[in-house]
Amino acid sequence: RGFKIKTFFIYLKLFSPHRIYLIFRFLLSLFLLIKKRDSFLFIKPLKPTKLKETIFYLGASFIKLAQVLATRSDFFSKEYLDELKELHDKLPCMSKNNFEEVFKESFKDFSFKKFENEPIASASIGQVHIAYLEDNTKVAVKLRRKNIDKQVRVDIKILNFFNTIFKPLFSYYTKNSIDAVINEFSSMIKDETNLTIELENLKKFSKVYENSGVLFPKPYEELCSSSAIVMSFMEGFRFDDKNSLQKYNIDFKQIISKLVNFYTDQMLINGFFHADPHPGNLLVNTNGD
Repeated sequence: RGFKIKTFFIYLKLFSPHRIYLIFRFLLSLFLLIKKRDSFLFIKPLKPTKLKETIFYLGASFIKLAQVLATRSDFFSKEYLDELKELHDKLPCMSKNNFEEVFKESFKDFSFKKFENEPIASASIGQVHIAYLEDNTKVAVKLRRKNIDKQVRVDIKILNFFNTIFKPLFSYYTKNSIDAVINEFSSMIKDETNLTIELENLKKFSKVYENSGVLFPKPYEELCSSSAIVMSFMEGFRFDDKNSLQKYNIDFKQIISKLVNFYTDQMLINGFFHADPHPGNLLVNTNGD
């Protein structure tokens, strides 16, 4: 009974009128900015900082959607792009209570030699911590955000609701296109909340591209679950970090050439590809690897 009451209040918060209104303002702002329109029914798009804060508040699904758009300089002005870039690796971390609850659930029968409670990165689905195994091996531990699976299911329902409401405004072909995007996005985001699927993808990806010249982290399968994934810690900096590239005398053209070849193999030859290649997911180490 206690669990059902707790779940009820979680859904009540996710379906609150205030949250639904913010989702409407977020979607309308995207529409206006992409279409280069000043307003719709006297409603103007959210300002850059307010748009970013709204996305942070709404959580995983809308962060993921905005991350994709944050690379589109043809859609947004520099002011918006500068704010949206923070969605890649500067997201708020879980509260202390949420973190402790997720950690205890994920590692009931295992203790690390050392675990750093302060995350080194926070993303839409989870956050990453540095930890050390008993043999002093440094690892990265990704913990899924608390109740993220419930939130994603609610967000999909709300997106479908607004899609139904606005369908009469679009042409036949646009309607079909939006339906396809929402269906694909819904499937993708639900899979991402299950870290067991991420583990299997990492294993397959590492095997398929073991001779690509690109480095991948090694997973520790016995410590992984649907809410946590443990892998070797990879040192590096973002591939668009010009200062670090210059500091270590790394040829940016070679980095880009390797990435182009790598993604050509993924997309055109093997058909198994990394579908989220924003700069926060691609690191370069001091050796230029």
